[in-house]
Amino acid sequence: MPIFIRQLSVESINEWIKDLEKLKRKQIPNIALKTADRLADEMLKDVSNVKGYKETTKIGATLDGNIAIAGIENKEKKAQFKEFGTGIVGSQNPHIAEALQQAGWKYDVNNHGEKGWVYPVENGEYRWTKGQPASKEFWRALEKAEELFPKIAREEFLREVGR
Repeated sequence: MPIFIRQLSVESINEWIKDLEKLKRKQIPNIALKTADRLADEMLKDVSNVKGYKETTKIGATLDGNIAIAGIENKEKKAQFKEFGTGIVGSQNPHIAEALQQAGWKYDVNNHGEKGWVYPVENGEYRWTKGQPASKEFWRALEKAEELFPKIAREEFLREVGR
């Protein structure tokens, strides 16, 4: 079996440390931006074909100091109702508590309770409901992005330093 030996000097180690410092200053922000952007693409792919989420758009990656920020958004009110749920049904099948608290979301705000309410639909008809459970599509997309983060960050790091 062949043996591979590499001898390192103090000078070569110092040179390697200097190269790593250059990499840190120049390439890490670029790697972070590309990673955040790809994660937003993945999140958009997960929700864009789901009914009620089709108007979802990507927020492109930007740097805020040392933090890369990207994501997805849907400004349609219906998407918010679908994500968090509504009425008495939503309160029995709520979204994740921390997300609800941050958004200030409340269930059954008009105190309809079990009697529910009537609402208009696009064709001019009316329907009755007691609400809807939280679908959590954005939440699931975020959880998946968190799982994908190490893999995508590694790919972007190797792509950047492997040039």
